Amino acid sequence: MVVIGIIAILSAIGVPAYQNYLRKAALTDMLQTVIPYRTAIELCVIDRGGLSSCDAGTNGIPAPKTTRYVSEMTVAQGVISATGQDSLNGLSVMLTPQWNSANGMEGWKRTCATSDTAMQQACEDVFRSSLP
Repeated sequence: MVVIGIIAILSAIGVPAYQNYLRKAALTDMLQTVIPYRTAIELCVIDRGGLSSCDAGTNGIPAPKTTRYVSEMTVAQGVISATGQDSLNGLSVMLTPQWNSANGMEGWKRTCATSDTAMQQACEDVFRSSLP
């Protein structure tokens, strides 16, 4: 009985920790999918002097792709939108370039949208570290 109790306690602690680890790994995959688009958009903005022609499949920006954790991705006027799947189901991430005609590219605004508060926080943590 004691052994079963110990196993139950360890499972109650270990399973949520492992699920959080898997969630962060999936978010890192999503981040790695988005980064090449962000770089291409920054180059497009410098080359074109604005965001209006920085769309997927044009001006050096790759066509959108999907991965194990990204079911859909769009790039329109520099705004990157990605929708999660698998363990990121219900998550939408939007990266919006902060362009100022006087100062140029000033950084990126991150928006994570989901009804799961733990996923929301994990998304904000993972994507925060990648933005200037």
